[in-house]
Amino acid sequence: MLKTIVATLHTVMGSSLSQQSAVDTITQWRSRPPHVLIFDSSRREISQYMEAVDKLTQSPPPPPNSKDLIAIAMARLKREFIAVLSRQADYQAGGPISTITTTAEFSSVTDSTAYAFRYEDYVISDLPSTDVITYLKNIAQRMNSGAKLADCIRAYKSVRRTFLQAQLSRLRFEELSVNLNAKRYLWEELKIKMEFWVQLSKICIKKLFDREKKLCDQIFQGIIGINGPAKDECFVGTVQDFAAGLFSFAESMSLSNQPYERMETVFTVYDSFLSILPNAKALFDSVPGREIVNRCEETLSNIEIEVTRMLHDFEDAVLHETPVSNSSDEKGSVHQQTKYVMDKIALIAKNKNLLTSLIKSTPSLTFGDSVIPQDALGEDFASNRSFLDRHLILIIVVLEQNLHNKADSYANPALGHLIMMNNLRYILAKIGEFSELKEMIGDPFMKLLNEYFELAKASYQETTCNKFLNCFKEEGLYNTCCFMSRPLTNAVRDRVKAFNSAFEEITVAQCDWVIPDSRLREEVRVSMKAKLVLAYKKFLEDFGSDAKMKLILDKNVKYSIEDLEILVLVKLFGDGEISA
Repeated sequence: MLKTIVATLHTVMGSSLSQQSAVDTITQWRSRPPHVLIFDSSRREISQYMEAVDKLTQSPPPPPNSKDLIAIAMARLKREFIAVLSRQADYQAGGPISTITTTAEFSSVTDSTAYAFRYEDYVISDLPSTDVITYLKNIAQRMNSGAKLADCIRAYKSVRRTFLQAQLSRLRFEELSVNLNAKRYLWEELKIKMEFWVQLSKICIKKLFDREKKLCDQIFQGIIGINGPAKDECFVGTVQDFAAGLFSFAESMSLSNQPYERMETVFTVYDSFLSILPNAKALFDSVPGREIVNRCEETLSNIEIEVTRMLHDFEDAVLHETPVSNSSDEKGSVHQQTKYVMDKIALIAKNKNLLTSLIKSTPSLTFGDSVIPQDALGEDFASNRSFLDRHLILIIVVLEQNLHNKADSYANPALGHLIMMNNLRYILAKIGEFSELKEMIGDPFMKLLNEYFELAKASYQETTCNKFLNCFKEEGLYNTCCFMSRPLTNAVRDRVKAFNSAFEEITVAQCDWVIPDSRLREEVRVSMKAKLVLAYKKFLEDFGSDAKMKLILDKNVKYSIEDLEILVLVKLFGDGEISA
């Protein structure tokens, strides 16, 4: 039957219902119970009632008592409008709205169920059928003709607001609008609420509010009220309180002055806000919606100020870091500060498209008593890099300088070189993991970092290996007389003892040291083996061929070639396979 409504209503204006028949039709339906709807009647009855309303409101001369009859007709149409619209709302909600589960029956948004609703998975019901929308539209048109459009609009907003409230209650929307002062929450609670807002904002703007906008447009298209287009008044009036609550939370968050350590979650909120802003502007592109659009733009500006402040606070924290004592790491591993800073830099690079436009100036290379030389920043620092790129490069340069300060504070130079090698390797590896970060840093600066790393790597090996290699130098081991060189017994003995001492010192000092990068660890082991084992073997062979010297070696050598090989390939930096 519903499929016939459209055709029926289209023929109404062309039929020839008499004025008396119109009066009889209105009077007849007045006597019927309110729950009996014209909508559920036959095609003929629907057509007849709509034509009767048109006859009374549009065809002169007006019959006796026409005002009373029109009022009766308008009241009937209003009831029809509310009933049909409510029926569709109940259908969309999956049951009578009065029985929808409320927020209280769900766990708090700050518990582990906070991720129960995801934008990607949230499915909304379809709009009412074309027949239903056409029926409601025809009622709205006739109530407009009968000077009762305001009643129709109020009825519409009441029904749809109640429906939307039920939908949002299922999503625990009320929890965002309670105690909006973000500063009062513990961070973990606020973080969950912010992540919840990210999902809810997209569900509201891109799905729920969008559906409401489409429904208003279809029912009230072309109908102009005293406040302008009825479709705009209905839509904004239906959703404005919910939109205000949604944006109030984002506004509160933007003014909460969160520390830079929490920038990841704030970035997510900023990104989500940017993603919904075009949709919000399109939804509220009307006179009634102008206030909401203005509030959105103001909130966006506040969020951008907050994000920019966080970026500068992070940079400032790295630039003014106080060098730590050598008690922080006695094993040469990657410093926690290095990991933390590089994680934040990677996060910024990941959000490059989001953040680049916010940084509007190049960083100062002078802070405190320190000045960063231009050649430490890469040859293209001032030309081919965005402002955000330059800030990241500066942060890494200062991080590297801070590492130098830490390394120089260690009494054992080898440990300082090891720390520089491990930390620079970590920095390079972290940059290599993210193509965005590598692109932002640029090849010239990457080349500089690699040079610093190779220097630290060579310095560690040289400092450690020289403790052994100095024992094998020929200077001081021979006495030359009459063009003849003979080994000095005491000198050879002293060198062997020095080698034993170096072996034991390295065993005690460095076997607990670490190289976290397995590939680098093997590279260093193999390189040190090549330098030390062959030199030691040559030393033993050179002096072992002399009978007198062989006795000295047999008596004083404590560690064999195999012992040295095991020290370098297994004991240093933890257990592992012996490399060939």
